[in-house]
Amino acid sequence: MTRKKTVSPKRKTKSRRSRSSRRDFDPYFAYLIFVGVGLGSLQVNPEVRLTLLWSTLLALSLIYAGRKPVAVQYSLANLGRGAIVGLIISLPFLLAARGVLHASSTRLFPIPSQAALFQALTFVSAPVEEMYFRGILQRERGPLSAAVLYGLAGAVFFLPIFRGFALILLAVVLSMGLLGFVYGYVCNQYGLAASIACHAVVNFVTLFLPAVLERLVQGLTVID
Repeated sequence: MTRKKTVSPKRKTKSRRSRSSRRDFDPYFAYLIFVGVGLGSLQVNPEVRLTLLWSTLLALSLIYAGRKPVAVQYSLANLGRGAIVGLIISLPFLLAARGVLHASSTRLFPIPSQAALFQALTFVSAPVEEMYFRGILQRERGPLSAAVLYGLAGAVFFLPIFRGFALILLAVVLSMGLLGFVYGYVCNQYGLAASIACHAVVNFVTLFLPAVLERLVQGLTVID
């Protein structure tokens, strides 16, 4: 008579966990892919390069979400809360340093069409970056890692532009890192959709609106 081998519940659980870990897509590994694409495209046209980097983040996020769905936690109330936080933290900078923000936006995002700039900042940059850095990286590795790596992503995005200006690049990295903490807090409190709204409003107020106001002021000066 042959005996059937019995597998203990603990061994079954370990086996399931090991298979699950092999199937999981490590967010840190995804970040290294993003960095690799950034370093490999330093000579590419800046506008095309930004599109390539955002597309890479989107593709990596979709691959991860296919294995482990990302919770958006959408509601109009939370969306509004995120937008209000974004307005509160960005409006003072617009009022105090509109000229600096306009110069920074022109340098960081060399996109000639204002319509294309608006679309890139609000409908591409905000949701794509938040989906990876908050929806995936923060959930899996915590808000500190997400904020720090988001700040370092500033070097990946803008290294070709500020290659000879280390202090300016450092300022960009620190600014994005601080914003990463804000977006992370909003995501923890109100959900991913709220952090996307917060990010989109910050981009709109600090990177798009200064150019619009600059043109408006120039137009009024010509009329006078």
